[in-house]
Amino acid sequence: MYSLDYRSAGFLASLSTDMAFTASEYIRFDIKEYDFGNNYNPATGVYIVPYAGMYLIHARVFGLDNHARHYIMVDGNDVTYTFEYNSDLDPQSSSTSITLHLQSGQEVAIALYLSSGSSTVRGGTTKMYTSFGATLIYGD
Repeated sequence: MYSLDYRSAGFLASLSTDMAFTASEYIRFDIKEYDFGNNYNPATGVYIVPYAGMYLIHARVFGLDNHARHYIMVDGNDVTYTFEYNSDLDPQSSSTSITLHLQSGQEVAIALYLSSGSSTVRGGTTKMYTSFGATLIYGD
């Protein structure tokens, strides 16, 4: 007989109401759909990686005024940049998924890209317009 050291980590969060931005900043997803280990902080929008391993990170941004551009950030540095197709339609939506090897204690967040002006990101309590999640695929 052997014991299996199984670790579960991950979360999914969404935005409850529309959120206005005037600068590039982290999106603070305030509804936790689930959070294994309680490692996501809705007040800051930051997920603290609990275990070293391979993670699937996903972000979806629904911009109300043609701004759905966003970064997936790790320790304050962008690792992806997603630019929505702009066909002069309002609103726009973009999503990104990436698999990353992360170390325990690293910080993962979603930052809205905004070079000038302002933008509003769609939220909602009955539909998940804008969301952010991470799942541990396998631990080291």
